[in-house]
Amino acid sequence: MDRNIESYLKVYKVLSKKDCIKTVNALEEKEKEFQTHQFYNSSDGTFHSYEHELSIAYSQIETKDLIMKEIWNTLQQYQKNFKFKWYNSWNGYSEVRFNRYRTDTQMALHCDHIHSMFDGQRKGIPTLSILGSLNNDYKGGELVFWNDKVVELKAGEIMIFPSNFLYPHEVKLVTEGTRYSFVSWAW
Repeated sequence: MDRNIESYLKVYKVLSKKDCIKTVNALEEKEKEFQTHQFYNSSDGTFHSYEHELSIAYSQIETKDLIMKEIWNTLQQYQKNFKFKWYNSWNGYSEVRFNRYRTDTQMALHCDHIHSMFDGQRKGIPTLSILGSLNNDYKGGELVFWNDKVVELKAGEIMIFPSNFLYPHEVKLVTEGTRYSFVSWAW
């Protein structure tokens, strides 16, 4: 087993430029569906947003099924990289969520220890985070792990990494344009 935690960050090229453009155009048409991102504070049982927070949407768009299929394929590929006798599967993955970072928005440092996606039907916490990039025509908005490792995701790429406290990450302030991405979590 590899002890270098960076080894578990994997990037895959999965979506065509055409599919990314089509997705971004569809999301721009769903402007009113985007809401300010909130996170759950387990210590007091409330939801909060940081200043300059990104917007999120679970929009139904034409390319969503394709993205969900590519997430599944990428999860299969990721799992083949690590042949652990004691871990050989995941139980499911969440509906894709679209992220929009306009100029002067960001996502604060966090780890993906998400409680709110488990409603009693699904139980647990995410084990893998899936992050996809849809465009590159913006400035700023760097994806940073461990305060100093910048990971550049190009449009059409998906990155998978473990969803625990060992993988703190953030998206720096977008300084120009709009950054579009999507996320899902496997458990």
